[in-house]
Amino acid sequence: MTKTPLFKYAIFAVKAAVTVGLIWLVLHNIDLEDTMQRVRSIPASVAVGGLFLLLLLSLLSIVRWQIVMRQFGRVLGFGLTTRLFFEGLFFNQALPSTVGGDGVRIYRSFRAGLPLAAAVNSVVLDRVLGLTSLMLLAALAQPLFYERVQSTAARLSFSAVFIVAVSGILALLLIGYLPLRVRRWKAVRGLVDMSHAARKVFVTPSVLFPVTVLSVLGHLISVTIVYLLAGSLNLGVSFLDCLVMVPSVLLLATVPVSVAGWGVREGAMVATFGLLGVPAGGAAAASVLFGMGMVITALPGGLFWFLNPDRRVDEVTALPPDETT
Repeated sequence: MTKTPLFKYAIFAVKAAVTVGLIWLVLHNIDLEDTMQRVRSIPASVAVGGLFLLLLLSLLSIVRWQIVMRQFGRVLGFGLTTRLFFEGLFFNQALPSTVGGDGVRIYRSFRAGLPLAAAVNSVVLDRVLGLTSLMLLAALAQPLFYERVQSTAARLSFSAVFIVAVSGILALLLIGYLPLRVRRWKAVRGLVDMSHAARKVFVTPSVLFPVTVLSVLGHLISVTIVYLLAGSLNLGVSFLDCLVMVPSVLLLATVPVSVAGWGVREGAMVATFGLLGVPAGGAAAASVLFGMGMVITALPGGLFWFLNPDRRVDEVTALPPDETT
């Protein structure tokens, strides 16, 4: 059943309230004057370097999306894929979750000429593969996490997040094995197609390897940005510390309970880096600066969206007939 506008507004209001509440909880426990002083101390070279790395991260994500798209038979041109990706990135910052822009990408890809199933499955599977690589980093970092953190509650929380994420991936892979009578249900057919595509990716080295490499490189770029910010803020953490903590922060920030992950990311950053003795104000400053960088990087997507007079992709010229591989 289609969601009514009132329902959508209610969901947005709830998530906006959660965002404000989480941000208030974070700010309530930090020294705002110290935090702002740290933010103002960031050198221009670090700010520019961080933005460059975020653009590089976007480029890797665009290439990964094209690889995933190919599994469904058709691939949009690189220029158009770039445009649609940045539009989605823009709406990720404007809509009440870190994945709201994925809906925009799906719609725009469909309008560009992809079959609806291919548009939905390529975007969702692209997101799933990105999260899978993030979980891989988090799992590899778990022994180092245990070395640095003695808190049993923190260890259990870290493990719980990882187990839930892995369970979600396994559920997607196993949906294709549901009984035939269930797989025929209209609501399930799309998930079954996505499950088959996911299994195909996971068992095809020529696809899995480049997708995993691109995803891991992207996450390492995020870790590097946080490390550069932490160094400029004098937080006293090493790159290895960031490699251990940041994947978990990013994983938590994908939970769609706030607007663009704001509040969730800050709370997770303060909590995880606090386990290493980092002041709450410093960790919050690093998270806010990272989020601001994401917003700035996404701005071209808003420009692409508004410069398109009819707010849609030209369906006639978007996808050349011979571009099917």
